[in-house]
Amino acid sequence: MVMVSSAQYPPNSGSLAQASEQEKRKRLDAMVRLWQSETQRQYERGDHAAFVSAMGLDEYRYSVWLRFPEWERSAVVAQVMALREVRSDEQESQPALFSAWKHEPLLKSMPDWKLHLPQETVFNISVRITPGGLGEGSKWAIVMPREMRARYRPGWPTQQEWVDWTRSFDWLAVSVGFIHMLLDTLEQ
Repeated sequence: MVMVSSAQYPPNSGSLAQASEQEKRKRLDAMVRLWQSETQRQYERGDHAAFVSAMGLDEYRYSVWLRFPEWERSAVVAQVMALREVRSDEQESQPALFSAWKHEPLLKSMPDWKLHLPQETVFNISVRITPGGLGEGSKWAIVMPREMRARYRPGWPTQQEWVDWTRSFDWLAVSVGFIHMLLDTLEQ
């Protein structure tokens, strides 16, 4: 008989690590609301074509931004964007925007990002996906968020090390779950 040991989540860290489950849930809910409204405002006040391009929706069907807070290592907060079909009364397609959080069992196999980015309180990554269809294969890209580049410090992984490290986890599987949640809300 072979015993398979399951890896444990890395320990929660930071000032909120010992907060109650109720307090953590309130904070995760607040992260979702703030992120949703911030992105909506960003879209409404800016150049729509530039926004769509910055989100990767000019090349990919879905853009999924994932955030992993240090204080609740079993949770992921996500924001999914996709372009809706253009209706006859619209000049351009409007992005569908969906934000949510969930506890994700797959995170048990995620490498500990705090080892690579010890000063960060939240780890951000973007996955852009075009599902395969009509004989075409799926394509996806893992993107280092732009805001991380500005804060880049000596001792952090180089861009190549970061890309190599991000290949060691199934970001796509986590992202697809949130895409299904977006599609379910659009059907309602």
